[in-house]
Amino acid sequence: MRHLSAGGSMTVLFVGDIHLKSARVLPAVDRAVAMVGADEVVFLGDICDDWDATAREAVAAVRMFADWVAARRAAGLDVTVLAGNHDLPYLARPRSAEFHWFRREADGFKPRAHESIHDALKPLDMRLAWRRRRVLATHAGVTGAWAAYAGLSDSPEGELDSRLRESPMHLFDMAGPARGGRSVPSPVWADRTELEADPWGGWTQVVGHTPVPTVTNAGKLWFCDTWTDGDGSMLLLSDDGSFTPVRP
Repeated sequence: MRHLSAGGSMTVLFVGDIHLKSARVLPAVDRAVAMVGADEVVFLGDICDDWDATAREAVAAVRMFADWVAARRAAGLDVTVLAGNHDLPYLARPRSAEFHWFRREADGFKPRAHESIHDALKPLDMRLAWRRRRVLATHAGVTGAWAAYAGLSDSPEGELDSRLRESPMHLFDMAGPARGGRSVPSPVWADRTELEADPWGGWTQVVGHTPVPTVTNAGKLWFCDTWTDGDGSMLLLSDDGSFTPVRP
């Protein structure tokens, strides 16, 4: 069954980076969905990796997340899972050249957990972007410079998803100076400072990636990585285009 708010309008709940906190985050998402009547949930990436977790704990947490997504989709709730920088290594084929590259380059990556996490993520159909009208959600945000580099159109979600399918490694390799790189920051790497300095014009963006104490609005940008060091608040988008922080 679908969760419809009063009048049948479509509402979307955005959830920030989980980083293996499935046991803590998912019950809160269930409470928020019930509380606001959301009919769609968008996870903003970084399902994977936590500095203190073992490989066994990482596999268990990602499997719990994947099982939750499958169950909620089967019950009629739309669930979109976006890919973050910490998820990209696990999308690479096991024992492939990309896997070995990520093993060298990715902080927090757990090679012993790779194949099991890869298998758990595969059915989720992870995306790089979600869009409704002029609202765009990605893990870290699209800067004006990266939109120009990629030649993005006014319907960018398909173009962004194609880049995820074609080369997770290339997206991962594009970090900007604020995150220790030398590139134009990609939508999995843009730091809050980089996004605020150069937001892609004409779009309202919803992102995770940069930890914030609570859901935070800056102009046309919404920052939702509240599970890392914050209060676990989420963001609700109503059918009329208005945004409301949600604290279940």
